[in-house]
Amino acid sequence: MAYRWVLWGGAAVVAVLAAIVVGAALAGRPEMPAEMQWLGLGAFWGVWLPVAAGLLLTWFLAGRTGQAELHRRTETALMGHPIVGELGVLLASLVGYIAAGIGLYQLFKLVIEDIPPGIELSVARIVFLFLIPVLLVDRGGFTVSGHSTAMPGLAMRVREPWRWLGLVTVAVCVALASLDIGEVALAGVRTVLFSVAVAAAVCMIEEIFFRGMVQTRLELLMGRAPAVVLTALLFAGAHAVSGHFNPRNPLSYVGFIEGAGASVLTFGLLGLLLGYVWVRYRNIWVNALLYTGLVVAGMLPVAYADQIPFS
Repeated sequence: MAYRWVLWGGAAVVAVLAAIVVGAALAGRPEMPAEMQWLGLGAFWGVWLPVAAGLLLTWFLAGRTGQAELHRRTETALMGHPIVGELGVLLASLVGYIAAGIGLYQLFKLVIEDIPPGIELSVARIVFLFLIPVLLVDRGGFTVSGHSTAMPGLAMRVREPWRWLGLVTVAVCVALASLDIGEVALAGVRTVLFSVAVAAAVCMIEEIFFRGMVQTRLELLMGRAPAVVLTALLFAGAHAVSGHFNPRNPLSYVGFIEGAGASVLTFGLLGLLLGYVWVRYRNIWVNALLYTGLVVAGMLPVAYADQIPFS
């Protein structure tokens, strides 16, 4: 079908652009991998080591247990949905998120002198990555075409014990990332509230959008592996563009190319792990906890900067 050629062509363009950006960034700054930061941690501890360990653990723990049945249930949950049309709405929402984040920042600066960093992205994220997709894709698909909203139920009402094995991956990955935090008060009300806020305002929304909605539909059109890779690149691209206009962007380097290259090498690789975990378990709670745990571990050195004796 024509749309499949368009989809594969678009995926090829995205992959080539990502490779060019990473190559250009490394060519212009060969020392970047050694000094790269992700949030408040070194990229090796914050992303690369957890991703490698997480991929291996997920492959080992999930095995073949229930995989065929889980894939069948996923297909059944989306049966009858206008997948191509829904994917178009989701990609348009992603473009809207990026554009709104940039535009809202400029607007807020006109009316608020000391705008809290990232507030514009929070507003754009809720509207374009959650409200619009849920209304137009999940609930909208049910209202307009009469097809069920079974996919949210499959992802959120997890009754099979083996689909919670991803919690082992969460624990190991977060523990590895925490090795680079230093001495910081990890327990306490402040950290708990901080983690809940990150989970609710960022990680849960992004995992529902990127993995639960976008990747699942791409899998039905392209297959699992290409869908995981393409969604990870879209995930990295969204963070690269929106982060470039965020004055507190932790991935900012000299210019957009270096920042985008750093995003592919961090958020992109993290997206591969999150996508693979989603394929294996279809458990949005595990995905959200994994993403939240790594983000919180990366942000704690910044949030508790006054408590950490950096050498």
